[in-house]
Amino acid sequence: MQIPVVDIFAGPGGLGEGFSAFVPRGTNHPPFKIAISAEMEANAAKTLRLRAFFRQFPAGEAPGSYYEYVAGNRSTPYTDDTEEQWIAAEEEARQLTLGTSSDDAELRERIKRIAKKGKEWILIGGPPCQAYSLVGRARNRGIKGYSPEKDHRYFLYQQYLKIIDEFRPTAFVMENVKGLLSAKLDGNLVFPEIIESLERPGGRSGPRYRIIPLAVPKAGTEETGPSPHSYILRAETLGVPQARHRVVLLGLAESLDGRQGKLLVPNELRFSVSDVIGGLPPLRSGTTDMRADNWSNIAAELLGSVARVAIAYPEVVGILKSAKATLKKGDPGQGGRWMKRTAKSDTVPKHLEAWLIDGRLNGILNHEVRDHMREDLMRYAYASAFAGAYGRSPRGAEEFPVPLHPNHRNWKSGKFVDRFKVQLEAYPSSTVTSHLAKDGHYFIHPDPKQLRSLSVREAARLQTFPDNYFFEGSRGAQFRQVGNAVPPWMARQIAEAVYTFLGN
Repeated sequence: MQIPVVDIFAGPGGLGEGFSAFVPRGTNHPPFKIAISAEMEANAAKTLRLRAFFRQFPAGEAPGSYYEYVAGNRSTPYTDDTEEQWIAAEEEARQLTLGTSSDDAELRERIKRIAKKGKEWILIGGPPCQAYSLVGRARNRGIKGYSPEKDHRYFLYQQYLKIIDEFRPTAFVMENVKGLLSAKLDGNLVFPEIIESLERPGGRSGPRYRIIPLAVPKAGTEETGPSPHSYILRAETLGVPQARHRVVLLGLAESLDGRQGKLLVPNELRFSVSDVIGGLPPLRSGTTDMRADNWSNIAAELLGSVARVAIAYPEVVGILKSAKATLKKGDPGQGGRWMKRTAKSDTVPKHLEAWLIDGRLNGILNHEVRDHMREDLMRYAYASAFAGAYGRSPRGAEEFPVPLHPNHRNWKSGKFVDRFKVQLEAYPSSTVTSHLAKDGHYFIHPDPKQLRSLSVREAARLQTFPDNYFFEGSRGAQFRQVGNAVPPWMARQIAEAVYTFLGN
């Protein structure tokens, strides 16, 4: 019998994917099954439903109609023979806005069906985090009249409390940004209050939970108990090619008191950007202010122009000239919904091969990049070459040639010295965020010849979404979904830890 999982604030399903895909060693049976996933954003909800359909079938047995749909060769992922599974997927993946009475009522009615007395079930998810993030708080301070006490996003975790108090899950997992640890309301830190309220949802008469960090504590800290920072999971220490640091809380019901489980063990081994995206087909940026009819000539001209203004950095000039000399003729294009699989596209770290690669897919999904203006393409070329020369991105006005300075009032203020950020080939990426939907300045591809920001699939690989995971909606919507998600490979390890605490 599988343990039901309720996934709220689900996004495109990264956390739920990890729980669904976890299979204990020596077995062929996933112990967890998503009973319902709730997400308010329409495109993410469509992605959730499509993935829920994929999971209606045993591993490796999704119907051919799914693969035809994601390739763009049919209008629906199901046929008459699999319509029943499509309906079941709609029952599982729901577009719900928590905090509205009708949607709250639907969610509670669904939870009632699984939260039977004495039956195990799990609650997972992460409230929207913009109000807690350091960048989000900086932006909010610039909004006239902004008051965190009036920002409903600060209190979305209370939806968790209501569900925990009323339905008493055996365990819960709550994920949020690292900024949660320093966020304040009325001058008081939010985090201690959240811990206390999760330990005793409903107050004196409610259930009791033990809140524990998921990672093995550092030597010497076991006796003193967990510090706020011990609740941070660092994705790059768990086999994810991304330096993503998130607060993850595991709550265990009183009935599990005394149970010992297997915590996550951070690893010194790191995996890099090139490890997971280096084999994907090269692309080029779209253009907003010039024709791209003869791309190889345009790229050569742009690289040459940048080399001429970068004379203060001879190493950068050398890389730009080499890139220009080795440009291939032809147009690699901007990619799209589906691209043909190549011999190199399956090249990923060994521990992620079975996780990411699907031999039945025969293509690359969502490998598509955005449009940029000519000046930004030149800045991208310079930044990529600079990163190749010095192992870091150029910092603001002091390290960009004057002809490449953008016409922004804050360019010389010192507030945005990392406005143009290259994802370094030899290191884990920086945190993949939903900002990808706005522009690509923080996610510049390390290859100067490609003159672009990352594609949706490249961001998805850095997040460890399987290659057969298709993101619905416009390209911007896809970027938002990927950036808001929990890395599924990390989520799988969280699921394993939870499983062991349940006595398995």
